[in-house]
Amino acid sequence: MAAACLMMAGCQSTSATPAPSATLQTQAGAIKCPTGDHGLDEVELGWGFCYPGTWKYRERLQNSDHPTGVDATFDIVNASGTPGPTEGLFGFMIIGTYEKGTSATLEDWAKTNLGDGLDLSPITWGNARAAFLVNGAHQRIAMTAHHVILMDIREGQGNLALSDEMGSRLTSWRFDY
Repeated sequence: MAAACLMMAGCQSTSATPAPSATLQTQAGAIKCPTGDHGLDEVELGWGFCYPGTWKYRERLQNSDHPTGVDATFDIVNASGTPGPTEGLFGFMIIGTYEKGTSATLEDWAKTNLGDGLDLSPITWGNARAAFLVNGAHQRIAMTAHHVILMDIREGQGNLALSDEMGSRLTSWRFDY
């Protein structure tokens, strides 16, 4: 009996919760946002942007083999704390940071990595060298000096209007490399 008690005591943690450790270095203050918005600066991925201050999100990272890079996924919920039509609405967004490789243009990269027959409409997206809206309103791609950034917004009927919210904040984006 004493041995069982000692074994159980040895397995118990002395700390109530483990200390969190960041997988990415983020700096909320490095992005200058309008009143009511918050900034997210993904230092290691080389981009940052403003988002509505009522959003709460959970970010996860996953490596991508094709195209080669990193996907940052965001589960987002509108949590203003004020009852209204958008309170509690949710959405999902993927921001991929991919190697530019040998592609000379964003069109070449898109054809190689996303396929033929895309409808690419030019847009202005922060300080990107080139950027396009892809096949309508929910995907955007941008080329920087060394990377291609793909923002893929998943929303359905009754969900948070992520595409509109992020589209209206494209000028807030900063790409470092």
